[in-house]
Amino acid sequence: MRVNKKIKQCLWIIGLVWILFLLGCLPVNQSPYQQKRYYRQTKAAIAQLPAPVYQRDTIKVGWAKENITPTTQAPLAGYGQRKGKNFTDIHDSIYVRAFVFKNKSRKVAFVSLDLLITPMSVSAALEKALPQIGFTRNQTYLTATHAHSSLGGWAKKPAGYLMAGKYSSHIVKNITTAILRAIKRAEAEASPAQIGFTAVPADAFVSNRLVGAAGVRDTLLRLVKIQKETGEVGLLFTYAAHATCLPASELTLSGDYPAALVRHLEKSNVVNFAAFSAGGVASHSPAAAGNGYEKINNMVAGLSLIIQQHINQIPLAYQFKLQALTVPLYLRKPHWRLAQNWRLHPALFYLVFGKYPANLTALRLGNILFLGTPCDFSGELALEIQKQMPPGPDKLIVTSFNGGYIGYITPDKYYDLKKYETRDMNLFGPYNGAYLSEMMQLLLQKL
Repeated sequence: MRVNKKIKQCLWIIGLVWILFLLGCLPVNQSPYQQKRYYRQTKAAIAQLPAPVYQRDTIKVGWAKENITPTTQAPLAGYGQRKGKNFTDIHDSIYVRAFVFKNKSRKVAFVSLDLLITPMSVSAALEKALPQIGFTRNQTYLTATHAHSSLGGWAKKPAGYLMAGKYSSHIVKNITTAILRAIKRAEAEASPAQIGFTAVPADAFVSNRLVGAAGVRDTLLRLVKIQKETGEVGLLFTYAAHATCLPASELTLSGDYPAALVRHLEKSNVVNFAAFSAGGVASHSPAAAGNGYEKINNMVAGLSLIIQQHINQIPLAYQFKLQALTVPLYLRKPHWRLAQNWRLHPALFYLVFGKYPANLTALRLGNILFLGTPCDFSGELALEIQKQMPPGPDKLIVTSFNGGYIGYITPDKYYDLKKYETRDMNLFGPYNGAYLSEMMQLLLQKL
């Protein structure tokens, strides 16, 4: 009798699990994205963007930074294994860094944060606060360094707690206020400046962590040099290696190699001011020798040497073309997979991850074209978009973390790989590599 009772209990549990599974799960929708409503919506939104009009007026540039290092204990962001633990010590300060580009017809702020991403809570707060200093969200190009040992406390939903710790409105307010101050200060000191671009290989410092040696790597260190008439030099640069030199077990607050590299360049008087932005970081890891802070030091030594060898050779010119664009990015229903062909029900997904708007952003700065994405965007895809640009003087820089977050966007050929990036962090289903690439190319045409 006892055996039968236990069997019945087990059957009831199994049945309940199956009922919950059936209610909470849906099959993966494999229909081509070109047949979907979200595809038509984004195409239409891009088509409706006004054609840019450029006035021949020299771009003025200013820059500034604001310290956002917490003065009390706060959560770290970057690794789920940490479960949002507070930092135990501060290794280095973290900053908001801003450039303001302006002429008689328009102005644009470029903001880089020493954070894992540009938090959606901060982006929403900026939407309301930017008009107070004469800017709008559409005039503000946001990026982050993607440091995995930096400040958390800015996410509200359960998935956010796991990656970034307990939510704090105080942290969100401090970051938002620092961004406003940095933009305001940068605009106040804007003056005529020459601008130039180069892209140089830095092969030894990045690896493809998704498929190893079989995968394509974006090895380019992209440098935007800005020189004022006073002789002051600013540097805005991107690289595709994740800022993951420090492991999940490290509980010290740090901006990882990007922050260390910026500090080194400024202290060595290579430039007066520098700001780093994460490029196409999906699938790409830092590849310098060593572990932890030793690895950071080796990344800094190698990348700073390359920068110093090339920065004085960058051709400079006064520029007048300035334009910023923002377009809504519509998406397939959430497809966070529990198994190969089964996904979590969208309603449950939103409970766990939250529901946030996503956008594509773009910036023309002379002949330099920036595309901002709301994700860990693949360096492999960024290279493909670059290859498809028409011949001419225009240069492309793709950045990640523009104020929304839709997970990892990798080439569609990897969709069925049972890897962290393609299974755990693919949040919106198949074909998004091709879909975002196509929309980004259409947005480029608008510039």
